[in-house]
Amino acid sequence: MSTTLPKANLAVYELTWWAFTLVLAGLVLLPIYSQLPNFPFYAPNFVYILVAITLTRYLFFLNISWLRDHLLVQGGLSILLILLIFWMVQNFNSFIIFFDEQGPDVLIKHLDKKTGSILNSYLKTEYRFFGVWAVVAAIITPFRLLYNVWKRYGAGVRKL
Repeated sequence: MSTTLPKANLAVYELTWWAFTLVLAGLVLLPIYSQLPNFPFYAPNFVYILVAITLTRYLFFLNISWLRDHLLVQGGLSILLILLIFWMVQNFNSFIIFFDEQGPDVLIKHLDKKTGSILNSYLKTEYRFFGVWAVVAAIITPFRLLYNVWKRYGAGVRKL
């Protein structure tokens, strides 16, 4: 049984997933942006959400992905993921150090107590959730890609 989708369906599949990922990232970051427009960790937070969802999708749905038969792309992506892991861990550490040095309520001082407490809890929980998820997915994905390359190469696939 072949799990290859036609090229047109692959494009729709990929675009649908990217649209879902971007909408979800926007919805997750909206409460932070609406209350804390000067939040210093928007870019890493956005990257965590994109990486977590996209790499988890490739972990489970690689067989129906455009990436399935592109062996060299998978190898290059595996190498780039190592660099991405270091960047994500460094930003995660910077987030924790920021609150250790500045104090736990540095970003929410201007908000009323109830809103500030809720937003502070959301902010830290959401950042840690997606940060850890993205790092774990980025650690596992190269092994999944390596397994796929080994399996596809053995099946006679020799695409770039």
